[in-house]
Amino acid sequence: MKNKGQALTEFIILLPVLMLLITGMVDFGNILYQKYQLENHLDTVVLFYQNEEAAKISDYAKQENIVATIDETGEETTLKVSKKIQVYTPGLNRILNSPYPIETKRVILNES
Repeated sequence: MKNKGQALTEFIILLPVLMLLITGMVDFGNILYQKYQLENHLDTVVLFYQNEEAAKISDYAKQENIVATIDETGEETTLKVSKKIQVYTPGLNRILNSPYPIETKRVILNES
């Protein structure tokens, strides 16, 4: 009968560690999800650019709360879309410098 509360004590000791692991996985999942959403936004921005509707890109970026930039240099054009993600896990938010910036870009060759 000496080890009657042993399981409860171990659970109480491990609970904070388990909670940090779970919230960390949720934060990483959110970052990956937002990255894939950013890829979809980039597809839309590329379509606007290819259809010569550059004025719609800034409106779309404001509507979706993203930052879209166009860099035309020589024979290629770089389209970049970025966003900042809030990280909520204690410790992880300091490692990733919350808000964590994510970006994706695509290079398009200009026709001569």
